[in-house]
Amino acid sequence: MYESIGPHIWSAGGGDHRAVAVLAHGAGAGMRHPFVEGAAAGLAGGGVDVLRFEFPYMAAGRRRPDPARVLLDSWRSAIAAGLERAGRQRLPLVLGGKSLGGRMASMLAAEEGPGLGAAAVVFFGYPLHAPGKDDQRRDGHLSSITVPMLFIEGTLDPFARFDLMTALVERLAPLARLHSIEGGDHSFRQRGRRRPDEEIGAELGSVAAAFILEVVG
Repeated sequence: MYESIGPHIWSAGGGDHRAVAVLAHGAGAGMRHPFVEGAAAGLAGGGVDVLRFEFPYMAAGRRRPDPARVLLDSWRSAIAAGLERAGRQRLPLVLGGKSLGGRMASMLAAEEGPGLGAAAVVFFGYPLHAPGKDDQRRDGHLSSITVPMLFIEGTLDPFARFDLMTALVERLAPLARLHSIEGGDHSFRQRGRRRPDEEIGAELGSVAAAFILEVVG
């Protein structure tokens, strides 16, 4: 069940929740993409209320992502809405995002520290590097994050060489945890196994929900 609560922010699910998650989309598809729909449903079904939002470029129908400062400001606005909803329910807040959305969440979490008000961060396919450029990694800020992190990663993701991702999570331990999808690409699709994106998203949303409930107790 989805309820519109603003121009670019939506709520998914209903019933008994133990946390509120703010979920951002990836660079190439918005909050209504089947994977994001599925992830929101999986989270909601696992006891996490979900707020989804779109970055300005996606809401305006543009293909090129906004500058980082605009993306971060969008995240701040979404977090404010999430904190308001979480406060009404007396629940902890967590952040989550697919690819670009998760990376922006990580940058904000590293910059704001405990003042951000989030209890955990979930990454659905963290873009550790551009394809073929694994020597230019986007991980320098991650050690500044002070809350638990879950990295959900495909072992064949061209945006995150898996040995590098494994080493990164080991460096970030005990705050970081890795959930791997064997043979999964950046969209978590596996060669020889055809499944709808929404189904994949729902499965991984359930994984994220279990992690979140463990973190928040």
